[in-house]
Amino acid sequence: MKTQDTILEKAVELYAQHGYEEFSIRKLAKRIPISHSVLYHYYEDEADILRNMFEYANRTLGRLRAELSDKKSAKEMLQQRIAFQIEHSDLIVAVLKYYLSHRPQFKKNRKGFVPDKSALHIEEVLKKGVATKEFRVYDLEDDAKVITHAINGFLLEYYPHKPTGREKKLLIRRIYQFVARALKGGEK
Repeated sequence: MKTQDTILEKAVELYAQHGYEEFSIRKLAKRIPISHSVLYHYYEDEADILRNMFEYANRTLGRLRAELSDKKSAKEMLQQRIAFQIEHSDLIVAVLKYYLSHRPQFKKNRKGFVPDKSALHIEEVLKKGVATKEFRVYDLEDDAKVITHAINGFLLEYYPHKPTGREKKLLIRRIYQFVARALKGGEK
């Protein structure tokens, strides 16, 4: 693994766990472990590390999402995406916390401040659900963002704990059932 990737991985962990207020170059260097002066060889300053961490986390999530297997039903696809969010909560929580602490850097779009690509993985599920008649969607982009926010809310509630085994299965089912009821018009 390249030194820069190691730096960014550890930055994700530190930022996800402690956020902007507790992040520092010295704390990051201790996690690697390298001298904090070495970090300046790769990055100009703390802001540069954080920008790169945000981009790294988003690229990594995009790559991992692209590797997800195809599912026959929207139900299976939605459950897969919920599990994905739980499994990669470090990356997602780091992205969320960066977004919240650097919000002025993000331009308002027609549906609010949330970056346009943040809900694409759920938009794919909803498109499939509409095509297979499993779900009713009223506003694809808006519904996808609301669902994404709901899942991310659970991630933030549980973080840094990562549910596994039975607890993870129950959480996936709980989130799925809630979302599916809404997408089916209140049906169970």
